[in-house]
Amino acid sequence: MNPPPPAAPPDRRRRFAGPRSTGPRRPAVEEPVVIVESVVEKLVPGGQGLLRDDKGVFFADGGAPGERVRVAIAGKQGGARRGKVLEVLERAEDDLRQPLDCPVADRCGGCDWLHLTPAAQATWKIAIVDDALRRTGRFTDEELSGWRRPLQSAPADQALAGRRRIRLQVDGAGRLTLSESHSHRRVAVDDCAALHPHLRRILRAAATAWEPLPRASNGATELRLACDDDGVVAAVDDIGLARALWKTGHVRGVLITGQRSPTPPLGDPALRGEVSAGQFAAAVSDASTFAQATRFGGAAIRDAVMAAVDDVIEGATVLELFCGAGHLTLPLAQKAAKVVAVEGDAAATAWLTANAVHCPDDVIEVHTGFIDGTTVAASSAARRATVVVMDPPRTGLVGAAAVFGALVAGGNVERLVMVSCDPATGARDLRAAVDAGFQLESLVPIDAFPRTHHVEWVATLTR
Repeated sequence: MNPPPPAAPPDRRRRFAGPRSTGPRRPAVEEPVVIVESVVEKLVPGGQGLLRDDKGVFFADGGAPGERVRVAIAGKQGGARRGKVLEVLERAEDDLRQPLDCPVADRCGGCDWLHLTPAAQATWKIAIVDDALRRTGRFTDEELSGWRRPLQSAPADQALAGRRRIRLQVDGAGRLTLSESHSHRRVAVDDCAALHPHLRRILRAAATAWEPLPRASNGATELRLACDDDGVVAAVDDIGLARALWKTGHVRGVLITGQRSPTPPLGDPALRGEVSAGQFAAAVSDASTFAQATRFGGAAIRDAVMAAVDDVIEGATVLELFCGAGHLTLPLAQKAAKVVAVEGDAAATAWLTANAVHCPDDVIEVHTGFIDGTTVAASSAARRATVVVMDPPRTGLVGAAAVFGALVAGGNVERLVMVSCDPATGARDLRAAVDAGFQLESLVPIDAFPRTHHVEWVATLTR
């Protein structure tokens, strides 16, 4: 068993701190429903189709490019009209649809591209990546053709039943629910083909074998479930709900969060192997730290990063920004002379400190604190490092130009590797890196989440 995480580092090390998560998407503002007919022109970042009517552009869930559809426009989000495809009136010449294999697919906000064939999903993920690189990154088609690589997709046996974590709510009837697309409304679920078998068993048992779970006493009903190879753990911020879940016998441990005073967990709530996509037996808490939701996605990102630094990492000092609990830190530390790992989440760095036992002694140096141009410029690691790896949150870098300016001013960086989970902010940050003096060598898109619009990439830059 891995040791428990140490206490959070003292405040004197918080100069690099920063949030890793951007929180839930703002729901749409509901308005009277308007029914229109239009043609889906293309798919856009966020996964929706772009259409037009006499009032201009609007966006809708559930469409495929080239289709004429009937859409219910029900409100606005971010200033744009949003809707949902009610009916396909004319199929596209190049039919991109496949049958839905989920009874709540028309309401659940999870697998938003479930209606598209795997080939169509791959095509449009690349299209979204390229569009972001052109529009936001201001890269030319000629430049893209030189360094944008083909999409890495999950093997067929991993494209389904691969997700190893899920965030649910327990409703007033004790049912497990997911969020509807762009809404506060909830959808009761008793199965999900996208989930790992361990998690599917939990959903099925909750619907058929359990007594209904009680609604949380404080009204905060969020329930997080995650699994490793050996079973399921949970995190919930209501003690009564935690005890009820523990009594079912279907989870190995429950972490109780959000209490004013620390509350001991029930059982063993640590996940093992997930932070490193199975490479190390490193532990992580589902409730307080980030880990990739699929093994394929985590492994593909890790392997692309290691391939990007393979020729320069031996004996190198690596500065890793947004290290989390060690997804990339641990494999980097197997080959580097030194890895200076920085992260804003104190719980994540506490787990990373504990997980460093899987690597050679004294190779990993962990810092907790805010990451921006000022703190990077003040960091001695930024001046020593010859390799820099960063995996920022969806919002990207704070003050990207200053961050890359500080790395260039340090004078030693030979290789910069940037992981992105959002094409728009990733393209923006890539442009800042290039403007600061780095040169793009390759960009590998990764389909870490089949059946959804989400796409990640690993970009390699040199001086």
